[in-house]
Amino acid sequence: MSPADPTNLADPAKRPVLYDLHCHVDFAASPEALARDAAALGVRALSCTVTPEGYVAARELLAEGAGVRVGLGMHPWWVADGRVDAAAAAQFEKLAPQARFIGEVGLDFAGERGREECRARQHAALERALAACCGKATGDAAGQGGRGGAGRGKRTAAASATPKVISLHAVRAAGDVLDALERSGALGQHACVLHWFSGTSDELTRAMRAGCLFSVGPRMLASKRGRAYARAIPEGRLLLETDSPARAGESWSAEAWRAQLEEALRLLAEARGADERSLAEALAATSERLLA
Repeated sequence: MSPADPTNLADPAKRPVLYDLHCHVDFAASPEALARDAAALGVRALSCTVTPEGYVAARELLAEGAGVRVGLGMHPWWVADGRVDAAAAAQFEKLAPQARFIGEVGLDFAGERGREECRARQHAALERALAACCGKATGDAAGQGGRGGAGRGKRTAAASATPKVISLHAVRAAGDVLDALERSGALGQHACVLHWFSGTSDELTRAMRAGCLFSVGPRMLASKRGRAYARAIPEGRLLLETDSPARAGESWSAEAWRAQLEEALRLLAEARGADERSLAEALAATSERLLA
């Protein structure tokens, strides 16, 4: 685009609203100020949490934040090292029926988290989370109980009646996450979003056939494989993400947030050979549908 182009994305007055479908606003040094300032810059978001306790706190902090939805999370890192325990998993189950947005949940088998006991703990927690989302109570404690239990519990009408948006972490575990989604029935009931997908090409094909959506950001698009995946995924299944801030208490401005989303949009359009403005509109339509 030329500077004189009326659709120029660099013109603040003409910049489109951008949607971040996987970030961590509650990690910011000042979540409320960040959400308020970002809204003024045309940023809307799904902010994922890592523990049920964190979700409750973030929900209160961001209750007045225009355009930021908060997801109920039980992050696999926190499950693997015991920071999310049986009591936290029980809290997740209590909160899930009324939570419209779920995230971040999933599996991560990289490094030490791939040890057998860590895998078992994560599997049990994910099965329990998905069961709660689908209105099926397992009664298992986090880190206890066998795999596959999510499909055997008693259905709770309140949880099963409302479709949810579930943001999923899957590192060296995409196949296992898809297995869990299939066993729970979540694929047919909820919008399942794989964040920063890093599985194999066969797993990507399987996820696309299952109806999953995919949130992509600058770090995914920095790799050759990430760009190839971004080209392969249908436009209507794509979403933007930043996965930022990375650490609790991090200083992060609304301007930096907007710039990171704009970079993700630019890289995605470049990878797909698409017009930025048209792509932004398509991504916004999908995001609005999910966050409505």
